Amino acid sequence: MSGADDRRTKRALVHKDVVINGVTKAEALDISIDGMYIYTQFSFIAGTIFELSFKIGEDAIKAMARVQHAQSNVGIGVKFVELSVENNEKIRKYIEG
Repeated sequence: MSGADDRRTKRALVHKDVVINGVTKAEALDISIDGMYIYTQFSFIAGTIFELSFKIGEDAIKAMARVQHAQSNVGIGVKFVELSVENNEKIRKYIEG
């Protein structure tokens, strides 16, 4: 996730509220079936795994995600490491429109 050329899956630009570990509110700026980029001013260390929750339409999505890269006071790129098949399909349909 270091640049547009490195991305292997299609991404959709979004402005979605996300909640990290049930407490920290942030905003997703893009999403793919593999992960998302999240705007947050909180600091995270690459490799950290946490629970992420957000909505796709009216559906609540929960996933475990790993911080792939972090930019201080800017945001984090995360990869989904645990996501149900059903939620993966909801994200895929959302991205494909």
